[in-house]
Amino acid sequence: MHNNSRYKSRHRGKNSLRIPVLICLIFLVVAGAFFHYRSSFRFLYTTDPQTVKSVLTSGKKYSPPKRIPSEGVSTDKKIDHYLKKIHFNGTALIVKNGKVIINKGYGFANQSKKVPNNPDTAYYIGSITKSFVATAFLQLQEAGKVNINEPLSDYLPNFPHAKEIKLYHLLTHTSGIPVRNESGGKVSREELMQSIGETAVHLKSIPGTKWGYSDANYSLLGYVIEKASGMPLHEYIKEHIFNVAGMTHSGFGSDLKKEKYPSIGYKLKMGMIYIPKMQDFSQVFGCGDIYSTPYDLYKFDHALQAGKLISQESYKQMFTPHNIARYGYGWYINRKGWSVPPGNYSSHGVLPGWNGMNSFSKGGNAYVVLISNIQNSVKSYAPISKKIYNQLANI
Repeated sequence: MHNNSRYKSRHRGKNSLRIPVLICLIFLVVAGAFFHYRSSFRFLYTTDPQTVKSVLTSGKKYSPPKRIPSEGVSTDKKIDHYLKKIHFNGTALIVKNGKVIINKGYGFANQSKKVPNNPDTAYYIGSITKSFVATAFLQLQEAGKVNINEPLSDYLPNFPHAKEIKLYHLLTHTSGIPVRNESGGKVSREELMQSIGETAVHLKSIPGTKWGYSDANYSLLGYVIEKASGMPLHEYIKEHIFNVAGMTHSGFGSDLKKEKYPSIGYKLKMGMIYIPKMQDFSQVFGCGDIYSTPYDLYKFDHALQAGKLISQESYKQMFTPHNIARYGYGWYINRKGWSVPPGNYSSHGVLPGWNGMNSFSKGGNAYVVLISNIQNSVKSYAPISKKIYNQLANI
């Protein structure tokens, strides 16, 4: 009886020693996992915290908007919850009165490797490219090198109906040139112009009489810009727009792969996700070959509003609706079903695997940029953008 009590006493002593040891071991394991996760999180989401410096290009000095923290910002739970609810997969940048409401990645940039989207993920922007080409055209018009009333024949004399089609008709999608098949392989600039010319033999309408959206209009404008400026279109846009606006993560075509945080484009079909086949970027020259980040697009919008890219007169031309579709030069203006008071300007783009919208309010107090690398996860970003603008009115 005495020996048994002594054994129990020793056994309780050993147990009392084991419990603190186990607690210490559990703490070390949890702490190690936490710091490993934090390290991985930092690797995936942070970038160089340096602010973008003022640049001097083409005689224009401009200080871009204040650098937005790249680790992600979300100060409005309702908008954040809404984007999660609709399964938004991309990056959202939402700003009101200079204050960042959302600057955050959602979902994955690379589905197979589970690499998350982040504020600096780069995406193809599709037809949002047109707003850059329109800006380049207006810059050259200010320099006296082109004019909206010039006929296309001044640059492509053998193009079908070139004497009747004015550059204004290209800018506003009122040329009557039909939509062409862009699924072919690599083409030279001359081959592209010839292909568009074959499509334009039979116009859908008399130039200037009807609105009809066609990528061909802006490919032709890209060609005109090259002839008028004496520079390749991509080089012109880099020097006179990207550099002036401080757009450090924007470029063209396959250069997206060189970015620190590139995205892969996906599409959904019958509940399955896959990588769709893309056309060669030479097929979408001037109308869909730019990649960017939402933050860079915000800097572009801001530079336009600040008068650092085009004059006040050119800005007025760009954002005046010229047809029933309320399309200006590369932008929709207060489009029915898209806009909220006091009005907004928007540019929408789609490429196989990518989809998005760049928009800002009249007066420039609110910006909503949504770019996704799942092309058809939502039907349209217009109503989504509109809902966010309505929510911003209450903030």
